[in-house]
Amino acid sequence: MTNALRLLNRTACGAATLALFSVGGLVLANPAAGSSPMTATTAVNLRSGPGTANPVRSVLAANETVTATGSTSGGWYEVTTKAGVTGWVSQNFLRAASASTAATSNAVALAATSASATGEATTTAAVNVRSGPGTGHGVIGVAPRGTTLGTTGTTSGGWTQVVWQGSAAWISTNYLSASPVTSTPAAGQVRTTANLYLRSAGNASASWDTVLPKGSVVDTAGATTATYTEVIVGGQNRWIATRYTVAVTAAAPVAPAPPAANGTVYVTVNSLNVRATSAADGAVVGSVSRGTALPTTGNTANNRTEIIHQGVARWVYSPYVSATAPDASGGGGGATGVAITGYDKLTPSAKRIVDHVVANHPQIRSIGGWRASSSYSSDHPNGRAVDLMIPNWQSSANAEMGWELARFFADNAATFNVSYIIYRQQSWNASYPDRGWRGMEDRGSATANHFDHVHISVRS
Repeated sequence: MTNALRLLNRTACGAATLALFSVGGLVLANPAAGSSPMTATTAVNLRSGPGTANPVRSVLAANETVTATGSTSGGWYEVTTKAGVTGWVSQNFLRAASASTAATSNAVALAATSASATGEATTTAAVNVRSGPGTGHGVIGVAPRGTTLGTTGTTSGGWTQVVWQGSAAWISTNYLSASPVTSTPAAGQVRTTANLYLRSAGNASASWDTVLPKGSVVDTAGATTATYTEVIVGGQNRWIATRYTVAVTAAAPVAPAPPAANGTVYVTVNSLNVRATSAADGAVVGSVSRGTALPTTGNTANNRTEIIHQGVARWVYSPYVSATAPDASGGGGGATGVAITGYDKLTPSAKRIVDHVVANHPQIRSIGGWRASSSYSSDHPNGRAVDLMIPNWQSSANAEMGWELARFFADNAATFNVSYIIYRQQSWNASYPDRGWRGMEDRGSATANHFDHVHISVRS
């Protein structure tokens, strides 16, 4: 006899399995017309919406007839059962109902008015006992949960023939188990967050006999191990991995309240990254413009200031904020008087970099541009390179300021037509951004190794 759990396993697999069904030459349903009768080709979930992410409202039995409403979406049909339940079923498990199907089922039923048992099965829920293999046949009784019945060994389209009060009858295989039904009362319920093995014991090495689909709601038996929870599925006790479950009654997590603000700072550059952490490479979660007032918590770390941005504690680079608002002229917070060599002979792209630094980074007071010769490349003599000199470059805070500049121009290489960047004996190439920052040979001095300045070359 087909085990009910194995049947459900075959019919409740994930999207990858459904894709195989759709291209494997099996019979698929034609587009449903309004009020068209359809038949389930196997036991299949009836969901609240068109997709496996939607909750399961019911399970259609194999050969169960439903009525298509005419609504379709992405290979899913909206149907209504005879019990009046409306939901969505994948077209891969529906076919147009035909008179021949009902005739065949009736013939099977009439041929088996009496039979002797060759095995037995137990009902996993209160279930209708029918005169034939399908919901179109009359109900001749109801078998309570835990009823053990003789089976004849005959099955038909997801239905099992049983001996009921001395005569042959039929019960949906989904509600039968070859094993005794558990008497464990339910202690609660959980919802699965992934497809899970149903194991015989609470450990990863225990055998499993089927897969519980993601989104299933199952009863718990109350027992747990360090990593597994005992559940009741199909009337039997099984175990699933606890970390892929959530309590059905669990409320959505509540975001923690932001820390209280105790001050305000103002952005002094045209655009300032807002990061998730105080780390130099913390994830950028937003940006703020010059003059923006930011509530502060009073916390600082790694030359960064903790602020409150959109109700969440975030971090910004401390040298680019001030306790006083910048002037309205947009002149870069007093960055006039910067020493710039060879500005007139720089290319337009190189000039754009200089202009941006002068307007947004008042800490930079000296910039090298064009010069007649260069030991390592022709970029400076051709006006395609600038050197952003870092004041007091030996200090960790100012060294980090240099990295902030270097990373900014790397992140905006396309905007500024950047070719490559060198800083602190490391280089970054816009043609190979995935390589990241790579070490360079030792050229001897701090200047030759670019410890005291950020070198930026442009393409033209």
